Amino acid sequence: MGEKWRGPAGFGPVDIQGLKAAVVAATDVVFGRGGESDLLLDLYRPAGIEGCVLPTAVFIHGGGWTGGEKEMHRDDAARVAAHGYLAASINYRKSEEAAFPAALEDCKCAVRWLRAHAGECCADPDRIGLVGGSAGAHLAAMVALTPGQFEGGGGWDAFSSAVRCAACYCGPFDLTAEYIPDVVAVVEQFVRPAGPEDRRAARLRASPMAYVAPGAPPFLLVHGERDDVVPIEQSERFASALSEAGVPVEFIPVRHANHGFGPVDAPATEPDAQAIFVALVDFLDRRLKGAAPRE
Repeated sequence: MGEKWRGPAGFGPVDIQGLKAAVVAATDVVFGRGGESDLLLDLYRPAGIEGCVLPTAVFIHGGGWTGGEKEMHRDDAARVAAHGYLAASINYRKSEEAAFPAALEDCKCAVRWLRAHAGECCADPDRIGLVGGSAGAHLAAMVALTPGQFEGGGGWDAFSSAVRCAACYCGPFDLTAEYIPDVVAVVEQFVRPAGPEDRRAARLRASPMAYVAPGAPPFLLVHGERDDVVPIEQSERFASALSEAGVPVEFIPVRHANHGFGPVDAPATEPDAQAIFVALVDFLDRRLKGAAPRE
């Protein structure tokens, strides 16, 4: 496991407009095993640095747990890296390959891998945060809220999967809620209830809302007011639950947005779209760059 990791020498220039001289990347790095398959991530960091320790942001893609790839967050991760971060964009097992908690286990394995290889890739093991959209937001929230649970057997068991913060876009946080039929179908495939009588229990077990508790890391929630796939009430209710538990939470409703936008691709109709990316960087700066080392 990990034989494809090329170390710092594997970082090369990225072909992203405006960032070619600012950011370098190492792609298709093996970080663990998911079932019978290698799990891959891409790394992005500022160019021209060696031997440093960078706050780290892990990007988890969406796609209804059935689709999507790490490349979906290529621009997001590179642009965050340009602000002084190591950014990792990860893959995980899809629901048709393995039901919950497989995808969650894979995401946690990525965090553990980053800690295990912190010296090689410039990660600060004490300052790791998450960014995810849609299904990725769900998984980011689950990682943040369940340290020590759902760890799986992907590798690097001696290391923690705990994180310092999570930024979640358009996330489904209560899988027991009512959704449109298409969403119900992907939720059912994701949780795979044993039978009709187990349906609610299976959804609850996979719901971030079920794990909210005092001491959880801070959250940034961003959601489109016109989201007709995952209603904005999901983020509103999740924000209230976090706040009631004493967990720091920031909530940004986006007036003109439907479902599926991310940090750098907010709807063109949003008057201050750039502010959404600025808010993410500000959140990460305060929660990671400004964070004290763990005791």
